[in-house]
This record gives sequence, structure tokens and C-alpha cells, in this order.
Amino acid sequence: TVHHHWSLPIDSYMLQITFQQYGFSRIPSKSTTKPCSLPQQIGNGPYRIPRWYYNSVRMRCELFYWSGCCANGNNFPSIHNCKRLCEGFSFPKLFTRFLLQDDLDQGHGKTLQARYYFNKYAKVCEQFDYRGIDGNRNNFESLQECQQQCPGLKTNPSLHDEKNLSLSPCSHGSSTPQIPCFGDSTCGVNQFCHFGQSQLTTVCCNRSPTGDRCHQLLNIGLGNAFLQRWHFNTNSKHCEPFIYRGLQGNENNFLNQNDCQMTCFVNPCAAGEPYQIQGNTMQCSPAKPSMCPNGYYCHIGAEPQTTVCCPNLVFQKYSFKFTGGNACEQQVDQGQGNYQLQRWYWNIASQRCMPFVYAGLKGTQNNFLNQEICDRTCYAFENPCLSGKPQQGVNNRPLCSSTYNNCAITHWCHIGAVPQTTVCCPGKGRAVCKLPLAFGSGDANLKRWYFDQNILNCIPFSYGGMHGNQNNFLTQQQSGNPEMDSNGRIKICSKSLNSCSSTFWCHIGAQLQTTLCCPDRGNFYLESTACQLPLAIGHGGANLQRWYFNNNIHKCVPFIYDGLHGNQNNFLTQQECEQTCPVFVNPCASGEAQMGRGERPQQCISHNQCANGYWCHVGAVSQTTVCCPGRVMNSAAQGYAICQQPVTAGMGNANLQRWYYDVNTRQCLSFTYHGTMGNENNFISKKACQLTCPAYVNVCPQGIPLLEISTNQPRLCAFGENSCGPKYWCHLGLVPSEYQCCPGTETNSSACKMPLSVGIGGAPASPVNRWYYDAAASTCKTFEYNGRKGNQNNFISEADCAATCTVFVNPCDRTVTLPLQTCSNSEACPSGTYCHYGSTSQTTICCPFEGNRCSQPMARGIGSGSLQRWYYNSMKGICEMFTYNGIHGNANNFLSKENCEIACRINPCPDGQPFSTSNSVYQVCVASTLYINGCPNGYWCNPGSNSFTTVCCPGAVNNPCNLPMVVGEGNEKLQRYYYDAMARVCRVFTYHGMKGNQNNFLSQTACQLRCRPLENPCIGQPATTTAGQILFCSAINKEVCPVNFWCHIGSTPETSVCCPGATNPCSVPLSPGSGNADLSRWYYSADDRECLPFQYNGIRGNQNNFLSQMECSRTCPEQLCLLSIDKGACSEHQTRYAFDRQQNQCISFEYTGCGGNLNNFRSLVDCISTCGQLGF
Repeated sequence: TVHHHWSLPIDSYMLQITFQQYGFSRIPSKSTTKPCSLPQQIGNGPYRIPRWYYNSVRMRCELFYWSGCCANGNNFPSIHNCKRLCEGFSFPKLFTRFLLQDDLDQGHGKTLQARYYFNKYAKVCEQFDYRGIDGNRNNFESLQECQQQCPGLKTNPSLHDEKNLSLSPCSHGSSTPQIPCFGDSTCGVNQFCHFGQSQLTTVCCNRSPTGDRCHQLLNIGLGNAFLQRWHFNTNSKHCEPFIYRGLQGNENNFLNQNDCQMTCFVNPCAAGEPYQIQGNTMQCSPAKPSMCPNGYYCHIGAEPQTTVCCPNLVFQKYSFKFTGGNACEQQVDQGQGNYQLQRWYWNIASQRCMPFVYAGLKGTQNNFLNQEICDRTCYAFENPCLSGKPQQGVNNRPLCSSTYNNCAITHWCHIGAVPQTTVCCPGKGRAVCKLPLAFGSGDANLKRWYFDQNILNCIPFSYGGMHGNQNNFLTQQQSGNPEMDSNGRIKICSKSLNSCSSTFWCHIGAQLQTTLCCPDRGNFYLESTACQLPLAIGHGGANLQRWYFNNNIHKCVPFIYDGLHGNQNNFLTQQECEQTCPVFVNPCASGEAQMGRGERPQQCISHNQCANGYWCHVGAVSQTTVCCPGRVMNSAAQGYAICQQPVTAGMGNANLQRWYYDVNTRQCLSFTYHGTMGNENNFISKKACQLTCPAYVNVCPQGIPLLEISTNQPRLCAFGENSCGPKYWCHLGLVPSEYQCCPGTETNSSACKMPLSVGIGGAPASPVNRWYYDAAASTCKTFEYNGRKGNQNNFISEADCAATCTVFVNPCDRTVTLPLQTCSNSEACPSGTYCHYGSTSQTTICCPFEGNRCSQPMARGIGSGSLQRWYYNSMKGICEMFTYNGIHGNANNFLSKENCEIACRINPCPDGQPFSTSNSVYQVCVASTLYINGCPNGYWCNPGSNSFTTVCCPGAVNNPCNLPMVVGEGNEKLQRYYYDAMARVCRVFTYHGMKGNQNNFLSQTACQLRCRPLENPCIGQPATTTAGQILFCSAINKEVCPVNFWCHIGSTPETSVCCPGATNPCSVPLSPGSGNADLSRWYYSADDRECLPFQYNGIRGNQNNFLSQMECSRTCPEQLCLLSIDKGACSEHQTRYAFDRQQNQCISFEYTGCGGNLNNFRSLVDCISTCGQLGF
């Protein structure tokens, strides 16, 4: 057996027969002839095996079909083997020189194949359509092959390896991003699964606009891969292999031959083409096989498209002899394909019809749907009877054999040499044993036995095979002697007392003399039981009522026994027979099974083997796989009657996995069948159930979806593609399988008039948001769709809805009443409405609202607008700005802040309502930089940013200066002043416009006039704490003043503060200050070098200001003596004296005449009198 790397469409036993008969003929290994230079040799075998040979003219490997016999060395199982050995065998330089001279040549013929040639002018490889015949050497199957062979090529940078893929695997585009796939069912509508070299290129690609994949031209694609694939050749009507490059092929690209044949029309004929009429293949049918013209026969395939008129097979495929188209002389051929069809063929050797399994294609004419047709066509017999014609059954078949006897009472079973001469002959006799020896005629030479009446014993003889008589037995035992006892007498037996030995059986005759032990009890035929023995009426004329087990129909049947020469299949009562033998159990629930030939139950494998009104019941064994009555017709018009039958588990002990159609779920579900008493809603496989019954989920609100004829499944669709046709519309489900064509008017014309339908649940996905058209509002709205039984008013997106129905863009947040009322201001709108200001005149209309518009929340709306608007913030009590998108806002929407405040009556007061006039209008008050008035008693004027917020507020106090500073609320930034009671000054702050208090002044002057702040006793600003408060001091805590500040002691604590200035008081001149306090103080006179009294006025003095003479005398000398020695800034030379704090004594120094400091004495005595008493 020869093995190949692909699967041949021939069964294994056929391969064995073929290649044992036709061996491979190869060039001897020692031959010096190179295989690549040998010519192509197809051979003379019976097959079409795809092989490769090296075409030395074109200098490349090409595909051809080898016959299976008699090849030479130029015969390779794959293109890889051929290329590896032969390409490059010729001289490359010579090839290049010839190639450069060849221009494009498309050849001639009707086949168009995508090829590549080298454009010697552009120096690039380009694609062209090759017509299949002739041409020149500038012809390559792939872009890569062209690029490798041609010099000076401008390479195409787009072809990379798959890891760095820049060339899309799809020739007509794909989804973005690309979707991995495992088959066409995993891709979307109008896409197919492209099987590349790896998972990276196995993606969903867009289908070609050219339509049917089987009619697309061969496209080997682009890339570096070498993938064995199959395509359908529309010219040859065959699936043929090719090498795919891995990228940018088309749909006419199959992984194996079976997939190709299952998808595309394949020529089912074993030889030649089907008969055609005006270019169309002529189909026939099992009911009318004779409709084919002369020279053709009706090939019965698995489907209508393969049931066609094929040419007669006049040449026998295996024996190489002419049959003249006679089906019965042809050998059986299981054919090709994936089907398993129960068929019958005529066995020439056994001269009988036998069953076989047909694969569906390429078989011979010796192929019949059932045994009856086979018998009627092929069975022939020669009359072996001595006189008269034999009795014949249906289709001229015999009624008896060595194992059964269905002959009439007037006929006897003649056992010939072959089945054709084993027939029921007329003239059944009563005294068989008295008939003379009859050698008969013919050349069969069969060993038989006859009873010699003279010697009362059975004698063997040689029978010619035909024209004998009844005294003719197959074995000696068939006419043997009874058992004898020990005394040599015949042993008597009875039904109640069986005294026969193990090799005998008790024959119950008509008399006591014939009730005896006959030979071979239980072994009348080897490995047989009494129930398997044929009917034996016997001889003798006794006319006894007996029962026998009919092994064909598995029933106990009455018969008349003649009393002698019967067998064990002979029972006194029906009960005894049924207790002994396996009676046929009728598996049919609605009556008796159909009886076939020999009154046996008609066995079957499909309904077409049963008579009208019967159906094929498939049981656990062949005996219960019979035709049962009560067949129902099944069609869509009749409501699929089979599918509406209830599930029935049946009766029996079997546990068979079966499938039934559930009318409620419209699904094929599994169940356990017990083997008998079922109904037709019983399928061996789920696929068989789905092909018979509409096994799908009906998502349509009314009726059933449009079904595909080939699959009996709903036609799938997509919105806007018009793939359903007239009178159907596309239901958009939650999963791809529920995008079905439902009966009804098309979506475009009817959806907009239909009401909202949320449908019902049940889909294998959660409900989703969809859009529907609200005709009353003339707009598209969203809703949650449950998945099934909705109507046409159901859109995936708002855009789809708007594209289908006329949409009115309602700018209001509520439904409006048509016709619309336009407006320019709210006064133009009726009560209960307001003027909605949109971005266009069409959206500026009167919109309804309820309640207080000022209490509504801010609503930005929807749309693409960017409009500056104002709304009233009820939480803050102010109008604020926001950006409005253009539609679906609310009434709290104003063109300006003023409009907002007018409409919403802003309350700027911190507590209570503003004072209102008699007409309920807030009273506006006057607020100037000097005074605020105009309010009645108990009210105060809030100084807002405008007249709407400058109103009289309740809760006025007598002294606002004691109130805390309050910045208020709002969006304003107003400069105001408040009185700081702690610091006793008026300070600036920022007021937000509302909710403040009376300690709020428009100017500092107004604040000071009202609150009289502290008079500053310092020259400059006094020191303050970190909290901003004035730092006070006294005579006992002068140390609290920071550096560069000194403690000013005024007439009151309020004027005793830390003032800025140097800390040495003795060097500054006298300053009486201002005011009218008239305080007695002391100061240090630098000229007199002593402390003197003066009158201090109370404020704005300096540091040289002491409460007593003692304080002055203690402070100033000490201060001046501690000064450093300063020579001054002029050029004179005067001797002076100063206190040196380092030597702790008075010393002399040279003074320049000007400048210097107080540590400067004219004499040593003056220095010592002033500084000598210091205790340093």
C-alpha cells in the first residue's frame, strides 16, 4: 500500500486492491537519467491522483493528474519535493537571458488563473490573468517565485513575515481591529473565515462582491507559505488541489477535498459529465429513473443536485472489460464523499442482492436504493422443476432455501446448486419415500440422500442439480431412523415424558406408532435451534393442527402437519411455541408493521424504503428497525406535523440517545428512547432533527421567520442591507443568530407608525438599550429591549432611528403640543409656559413647566451649543452663570443676570425678608460713601452691588461697630470697610454682595464717622500682634515692645502703645508732642548733660520722655557712657575725653571737631563725674 500526504477519495480497501494490481513503475536507482529531464507520464491506471512534475520547457514544477499506474521518475507527491530536486536544474544564467527577452503572454483558453510576470521595463513583478494554454516562460504562480527568479528586481517591501505583517491577509478588507476566527459561523454577516498559515492570519475577511465562492477564479494568494488547499474548478466541475501562499486569497479555498465537495457542485458521475439541456444539468429522481436519455442512467445521490443523469459505464473499472452499461455486471464501488447511504448491489458470485454503504459520489451503476429494485433488475433463474413452473415471490425471488420454506401447500422446496435453482416446485406428494430415485439433470454433482423403500434405509447418490423429485434429502439424518431401546425396539416418547437421548428429539405424530425419538435432536442443522428451522409440513396426510415459529416475521404461525418427516419447529400449541421461540415484538405504536417479502416485517433505514402511509422506525436492533404505520406528512404548510408530535420515551429495555423537536422552545433536545412504541418525532442525531423540523428560536412577533432551503434555519440579516426580500423585515436580536427575517412590511415603510414594543426575554444575553420612534412626539427615544418578539420600531442607534423616521427636535424638557408657538420673551407665552431661548429660531419656542421656575435645578441640557446663561441658585439665593447646550433645559434659564434677579426676587438679607412696599416690591434704600439711609425703623440698608440687592433688611442694631466682619454670600467682589473693635480701627475687606451685616461701610470715612476709631499716639504706625491687633504697653512692661519700637506712655491706656523709633532716648531732642493732656515729664539735655523737667501734651512725642528725674538720670548717663568712642568727621585736632567700657575708665582721644556722639568730654573731670560712678 502506498501512502500519500493527502487523503485520497478512495477507501482503504480500494487502495489496497488498486496498488497491489498497479505498482509504481520507477526509473532504476542506478540510471544516469536525471528525473527532472524526463517527460510527463500520466500512465494508464483508473485514477486521478494529483501529482507534480518538472516542466523543463517552462523550467518549473507543475500540477498534473496521475492515473495510478506506470510512472517515471518525474513524478512527485508534493510541489516541495519537485522544487527541491528540480528547480534550478537548468543553468540560471541561460534562464535569465531567455526570460529577459520574453514579454507578457496571456496564452489562450477559457480558464483564467492569477499569475505573475516580470516586467522588464519597470523591473517589477506584476499580476496578470493567464488563460491556461501556451504562453511563455515569463509566467509564475506566485509573486515570491517571480521575485526570486528575476534579476534587478525592485522588491515589494509590503511582503514580510507574519510576525511583522504589514500586508493584510484579506483581499477585500476586514473589520478593524481584525477578528480571529475558527470557522464562518464565528464571523459576521458578509464575512468569511480566512484560514492562513497561523492564528495571526486566520481572521474574518470581507466577502468578495463577485458572489458565489464556488464560481470565484483560482487565487493562490501572496506570501511565503506553501499550504495544500483545494478549489472548485468551474470548467471541470471537480475539486482540485493547489498550493496557497497564505495571504489575500478568496473564498474558493478549502482545507480539504471533502469541504470543497460539500460546498460546491461536484460531478457525481464516475465517468464523463452529467447530461445537460441548454447548459443546465438534467436532474432525475428515484421515482422516474427512466427519464434519462439513451446512454445515460440515473445516479441517485444524497441530494437533488447529485441525483443526475450520468453516462453509462461501458468499461469495467477494475476488470478492464466492457459491460455495455449493464449494472448487474459491474462491480460494487463505495464511491467518494462523506455520506453514508444504505444501498444494495448485485453480487455476481452469490447471485443475490447484498447491502453496502455508498459514500454518495463516483459509484457504478450496480447501486440500488433497496433490495426489491436490485432483485427486479438483476435476478434471473433457470427452471429446475421436473414439471410445471416454480412458484415465485415478489420480484421473482425464491420462497424457500435450505433454512426456510414459504412454499404453498401444493408445492415443495427444490434445493438446487445455486439460489436460482432453489425454488418451490409444483406437485407436492404425500408418499415422498415411495418415489423412485431421480438423478436429475445438470452438471452440479451434488451429494444427496434418498429413501430406498426396498431396504428401508437412506442411500447416498449424486444429484445433477435440476429436475429431481421430492425423494431427495440434503443429509442422511433428514430422513434418518428412529432411536432404538436396549431390546432393539423403537423407543416411544411423549410430550410429558421425553425419554429420548441427547442426540434425538421427540416427534409427536398422529398415532402412538409415530410418536417416537427422531435423530439429531437440537442439531438438525449445525448451530441451529428448533426456532430457526424452516417450516416442515411433512408427509402422511394426518392433517394435524400445529404451530411453528416463522423466523422471518418472528411470530408463531399455525400450519397443518401431515404427521411424518417434520422437524423440531413443530409445537402442539401457540403458547408452547411462544414460550420456546423469540416471538417478534411489534415496535410500532399504531398498528402492525409493514410486511415485506415472505411476510416478514419490512426492515428499513429511511422512510423512502417504506410504503405509503408507513415510516421507518429505528429501534435498538435490526428486528425493530421496521416500517410502522401512521406516517404523517411533514411540511411548513402543514405545520410540520412530525415536529408537533409529543416526545415519547417508548417501551422496552433499551437506553438509546435520541433527539426530538420541542414545539415550545423550537429546539432539538436529547432524550432516552427505550426502543419500541415511539413516534416519528424521534431522530438519531441533532442534525437530522434540525433538517426535518424548524429547530430554531422564533424571535418574530407574528408568524415564523424566513427559512433557508438548504439548512431549514432562519435567514440571518442586518439592518439596512435589504437581505430579507419583500414581505419580510430584519428583527435585530441580542445575539447574531437572532437577527432573523420576520414576516411583515419592511422596516423603512412601517416602523415609524408602530407603537413601542419592549419584547420578551429568553435570549442568551442581557436586555440592551435600543431606540424607537415616538410618533406623538416626532422624536426617537431610548428603551430597554428584552431581546425577542419586538416589532420593526426597534433601532440599534439613534442615528438609525433618525435616518428611518422624520424626527422633530423638541428643545423642551417636556412634551409639547403641536403646533408650536414661537416667542421672543416670556410675556409672549401663555400661562404655564416660558420662553425657551435656543440657539436658533426653531428652538426658541414656548415650553411648558410646572411649579416655581426659580426652585428648579440648573440644567445644562443637551446639544452642541455653548450659550452663556444665568440660573437662580435656590440654595445660595443668588443668580449664577452657566453654559447651556441648547435644548432640553428647564425654565430656570435666563439671558442675563438682571432677568434672573427680576424673575426670582433675590433676598440679600441674612435673616428674614426685605421690607416691601404696598405693591409687594422690595424697598430700595440709598447707600453712599458717606451715609446709608432710607429704611424704616428696625431695618438697615444692605449695600449690595445693584438696586436688586440694595434693600432694607430686618434686624437693625444700635451700634454696628461691635458686630463682627461678615464677607457674606454671592459672586461679587466689592471693596468695603468694617470697624475692628479690638484694634479700634476701620479696616478694608471684600464683600460678596449679600447676607452681610451692618458693620459694612462703602468707605473708610464712613466707617470712621460711625465708629470713631483709636487716635494714633505714635509718629508712624504702632506695633501689632500676629493677629493684627495693636500691641499695648505700660511703665512696668516696656519690654513687650519689639526691636526698633519703644513704649509710649500716654495719658490713657489706649495711648500707651509701642511706637517705632531708636531705643536710645538720650540722643534725641526734646519733643513736647501734641494734644491737651499737660503731663509732667523729664527729658535729658545733651547740652547741659543733665535731666530737666517739661510739660508733655499727650501724643506724638519721642523717646526722650521720662516719668521721673530718677528714671531719666539712671537711663541717660548710662546710655551715653556705653557709646563707642567716635573721633568725628572733620580735620581738626582737639584733645577730648571719653569713657572706654573695655578699660572701664575715662581716657583721652583726638576729636576732629565735628560729628561724634555724647561720649565726648572736654576735661577728664567732666568724664569722671559723669561716668566714673558706673559699676562696670
